[in-house]
Amino acid sequence: MLKNQLPFSLLLLGLACSTPKATVPAAPAPFKPALVLRPTAVSLIPGATQAFQAEINYPEGIRPLRQPVSWSVVEPDGGAITPAGLYTAPARYGTYHVQVKRDDFPELTVTATITVR
Repeated sequence: MLKNQLPFSLLLLGLACSTPKATVPAAPAPFKPALVLRPTAVSLIPGATQAFQAEINYPEGIRPLRQPVSWSVVEPDGGAITPAGLYTAPARYGTYHVQVKRDDFPELTVTATITVR
């Protein structure tokens, strides 16, 4: 073997150490829950109904059996809302609010304004 030549195994080791390493995939971004309410404002006559819709996102791979939201009317005697989001206006004029809350992330709430006239 010549003095300036390296054994083949050392050459391979050198090449293996100098090639780019496989990168570790980045961790997925943390889940950020969202809640959207539609419509956000309506005008109704006394006793009229309005369907509200909540849109939420889910963590990857999770699909609940039912949409985990709860509906409520903020003002006492401000009308009624069903678990499905169907609001019925009260018999008297005024401004009222419907609120939807995520059951799985209760800090997330969105409010719609209803004007009864």
